[in-house]
Amino acid sequence: MHTHSTAGGNILIDQSQIVELEQVAANAWIAQETERLGGWLLRANGGVTRRANSVLPLGPPALPIEDAIEKVIEFYKARDLSPRFQMTDTSKPQELDNDLSERGFSVGLQVEVHTVAINHLTKTEPEIDVLVSNDITDTWMSVYSESSGYEASTMDIRRNLMRRTTCYKAFALARIDREPAGVGFGVVDGKWLGFFNIAVHPTMRGRGVAVAVNKALAQWGHQRGARSAYLQVESENIPALKLYDKLGFRHVYTYWYRKLDE
Repeated sequence: MHTHSTAGGNILIDQSQIVELEQVAANAWIAQETERLGGWLLRANGGVTRRANSVLPLGPPALPIEDAIEKVIEFYKARDLSPRFQMTDTSKPQELDNDLSERGFSVGLQVEVHTVAINHLTKTEPEIDVLVSNDITDTWMSVYSESSGYEASTMDIRRNLMRRTTCYKAFALARIDREPAGVGFGVVDGKWLGFFNIAVHPTMRGRGVAVAVNKALAQWGHQRGARSAYLQVESENIPALKLYDKLGFRHVYTYWYRKLDE
């Protein structure tokens, strides 16, 4: 499942780029509680979002692997959360995916990470009016709530997640005929701009809103020194994959979750 094949055969993945992007994405999405276990980052956020409630194993743990996995299980159980890992081909130690499989952690959601050069997105202006601001407004949140399909009860936790990053951040709000049409969240970390929470209001779909939001955030990110953009899209989300393909994004790697089967 983890060979990245295309029509042209297997692509050789740049391992250091995976580690860099995983770290950058982690800096953009900071859980309420984090704990280090050597090179593993344990994250807990009241159960809202898989990423903020999983272990990111970028380096080897500070304990033998069996003990480290036990420690992770205790950490999540103590918080009434399912023990979960966010895995890539570079997760450490190398045998971790196998060991988790043997311990009863099954593969869940798979997410593709795509990248594009920023100047590819900033060649043309957004065709829809997009306001980019550096704080979340109530309007932004209500459009996000109505567009994302997530439980309204999780919105405060999601707002805090977005506010927590210490990187440059921006909130894009698109309007059509002065009506709120869609939103997006951008985070700049060094040369990277991350796109998150791109959501279009159900009444405004098919009108180019997501493209406009991406372009507006790209212009903002470019001004903050970003040179490349990345985003994460679930492997099953075909409409989003088609949109980002059209915008010039290319698949770099896939990450997957392993969750302990209760």
